Amino acid sequence: MNTASQIHSAPSLTGRAGGESVLFLELVIITVVAWVVFDPAVVNLYYRNLPLGYDTSRLLYGECTVDGEWETDEDGDLTDPYKMTEKRRQQLTRQLTEVEGVETAYLYDDRYSSIGSTSSGYLQCCNEGDTILLAHVLFIPDSRFFETYGLHPLPGSPSAEELSRIPWQEPKVVLTRSGAIALFGTADVVGRRFTLCYQPAYEVTVAGVVEDFRKALPFNQRSIILKPGTLQTTQCLFVLRLREGVDARRFVEDHGRDLIRSGKTNFARISTLMTYDDRLQQQELDDGRTQEVNRSLALALFFLLNLVLAVIGTVWLHAKRRTEECGVRRAFGATRRRLFCEMLLRNEALATAAVLIGVIIYLNYAYSGITTTEDGVTAFETLYMPMFYDLATDMTWPDHFWSHFLIVSAVVYLIILVTVLIGTAIPAWRITRTRITNALREE
Repeated sequence: MNTASQIHSAPSLTGRAGGESVLFLELVIITVVAWVVFDPAVVNLYYRNLPLGYDTSRLLYGECTVDGEWETDEDGDLTDPYKMTEKRRQQLTRQLTEVEGVETAYLYDDRYSSIGSTSSGYLQCCNEGDTILLAHVLFIPDSRFFETYGLHPLPGSPSAEELSRIPWQEPKVVLTRSGAIALFGTADVVGRRFTLCYQPAYEVTVAGVVEDFRKALPFNQRSIILKPGTLQTTQCLFVLRLREGVDARRFVEDHGRDLIRSGKTNFARISTLMTYDDRLQQQELDDGRTQEVNRSLALALFFLLNLVLAVIGTVWLHAKRRTEECGVRRAFGATRRRLFCEMLLRNEALATAAVLIGVIIYLNYAYSGITTTEDGVTAFETLYMPMFYDLATDMTWPDHFWSHFLIVSAVVYLIILVTVLIGTAIPAWRITRTRITNALREE
């Protein structure tokens, strides 16, 4: 009986060793390639799913263009149609808020520092000898800015309505939670003072602190200083917050054309209206970010499908060579469940060892790509690092080498492990269900 067992098992052991070697080498190579393919997909998915920090489902975006000529005001002076006056601002705001379904309207200039803009502006903030760079957002006073965007003041801060009424002449600013912590080490900073490093520098008081938000999809900036300014031109932009229960996309379809057609004053007209989500997506498309994200995800999906087919095919052939061995072991009392679990555990260990070797190989390559510029900025040439102009205070795991490398490695390991287990489970289930007599006849 022992002799017969050895005769049956010797070829199987040889075939198994050869099959496992092929599978191991294949998985090592796949791990290195998978790292290159999945790195941009994982990072882009992370940034794409970061919350904006304010609700866009009830927001609309619009644009105004000049539609008038120089006119004489009540004092007999010629008035520039491009110049925004308080009377004109009130007129346009009233026209927008009188539309059925609109709750608030915020008018602003097309400046680099506004919410929704993909351009960046920064202010140097000095406190107790330390200089911190904060992202700059300008807001127009008496315009319901905080209410329209739905920014939430922290406990102990004035209400959104009070923050929106801060006069632009007063040296007061609003910070986000991350901005306050970066500058003072705490978010409880209402009433505290610091210096804006302008020329000349001047002191400002923190009027309030709001919860963190991102001003546009591509950015991870949360350390933000909000500073009051002025609305200077009638060729402005606007954001509308709809009332509760009003669907933004349906509103644009039902009222957009009528609002544009009737939204005309003696100095400006409404030329564009769309949902705020469509505006953000359009910006990503215009900046090339949409194509970059879609390309990385499509490549990752294509590679994943080929990975599944290749690994399942290799595992299937390797497992099929063990049909005779399984038949012999079942003839000597081994249960189907035990054989099935042994095949899964063996290939799980094989995949783990292969991924570990592949990750170490890529680590040597990735670590060699670390460079430091003259201003002390560290760059990882071999890791996917989209240029979001993040502040040092807002760096997240993709901006740090080891966290970036370990998280993507874990994702690669999970993908390969699941693929191998699925590729093993299907043939293993069929093989362990094969009749013993048929299994012993397999070659």
